[in-house]
Amino acid sequence: MRTSSCPGSHTLGDKTKTVGPAHGKTRGPSVRAFSVSTALPAGLAVLLCLSTAAPGAASDGDASGSALGSVRVELAALRAGMETLRQEASEKIEHYEAERERLTELTERSREAQERAGEADERGETARLAAARQAATAYKGGELGMVNAWAGPEGPTGMLERGAYLTLLGSHREADVGRAEAARVATDTLAGIAETARTEQAEAVEDARSAREDAVEAVADQEAALEELLEEQTRLEARLAEVRDAEAAERRREEALRDARAANSSGGSAESAVTAVSAEEQEGGEEAPSAEGADRGCTGGVATAHANGRIPESVLCPLPQPGERLRADAAEAFIELDGDYREAFGRPMCVADSYRPYHEQVRLFQEMVPGMAARPGTSQHGLGLAVDLCGGVNRLGTAEHQWMLAHAPEHGWHNPPWARGGFEPWHWEFTP
Repeated sequence: MRTSSCPGSHTLGDKTKTVGPAHGKTRGPSVRAFSVSTALPAGLAVLLCLSTAAPGAASDGDASGSALGSVRVELAALRAGMETLRQEASEKIEHYEAERERLTELTERSREAQERAGEADERGETARLAAARQAATAYKGGELGMVNAWAGPEGPTGMLERGAYLTLLGSHREADVGRAEAARVATDTLAGIAETARTEQAEAVEDARSAREDAVEAVADQEAALEELLEEQTRLEARLAEVRDAEAAERRREEALRDARAANSSGGSAESAVTAVSAEEQEGGEEAPSAEGADRGCTGGVATAHANGRIPESVLCPLPQPGERLRADAAEAFIELDGDYREAFGRPMCVADSYRPYHEQVRLFQEMVPGMAARPGTSQHGLGLAVDLCGGVNRLGTAEHQWMLAHAPEHGWHNPPWARGGFEPWHWEFTP
């Protein structure tokens, strides 16, 4: 049994039944979506071109390779720039950390200076209060002091000595108050200087923080650009692989077409089939395949000489779609139609079924509901003249189905009248 990724269907003589993937009947290539909405300018134009061009074009591969090379150059430049930006960011982060440590140190010094200024203020105030109390005590009761001094045992001499002592004590107290005030002024000045230094350092830290954030943001922007370029590189490489696959598929289609044409014009001889192929390729200046390669294709022969479903493999010609075969003339016409389809839609036709051998007709007849399967030996598939298609052709009203209705008859292929109107839009037959 052959398998495919396309929704499958089987035509049962003049009746068909759609069979899902669970029955193993779905075959054909899948269609990959391609988006360029986030591509960078370096590859945008190329990607837009590739997304609409027909596969197999040599220029697609060249353009993809060129754009991919440009992206790799940009990636190298970005990575080199990233190293510089990261180094600058590291230096700015280190500078910020150093400035922040310096701010912490200056903040501590400012706090200590403020504490010393506060202590000096307290000492000055204590000295001033002590002097005031002393003065108040010395001169308290001054109106009776003269009388007591004259009346006392020491007389006027004692009074003069006490006056001189009080004068000296007052001078000392005044000096203490002056020193306390000077210390307060000095500590206040130092505290102000420390606070100014701390403020200036805080501004320096803010500048360093801003520079650090700018550097980190620059690195992030560069990393985002790098990531976007990497995504574009991935898309371009995937597209390049698709183009290369499409080129290989186109080569297979051309080889299958040459085989079918040779077999169709050979009259059934393997030797004449090889000769026909060689003559055709020599006209085009291409290298002719070996007889062994031709034998792997088809030898032609008279398909009508064989019963329905019993045509030998050597008489059937392979289609570009793996595992599918038709009679030589039907294969030649179908492959030409497939080439036009590829140009229109950028992909090959999806084939769910083609030639159906007799034993498979028997199996389907036994498995299907009575009346839904043609009696074995009566299906157009058994003559190698019918295909069941998928990939959009199998749905009525799609662009693919409408295109086939308009262009398939040019190559002898038709959706027969009994299959139209949505009954079996996937079933197509060749009319010699």
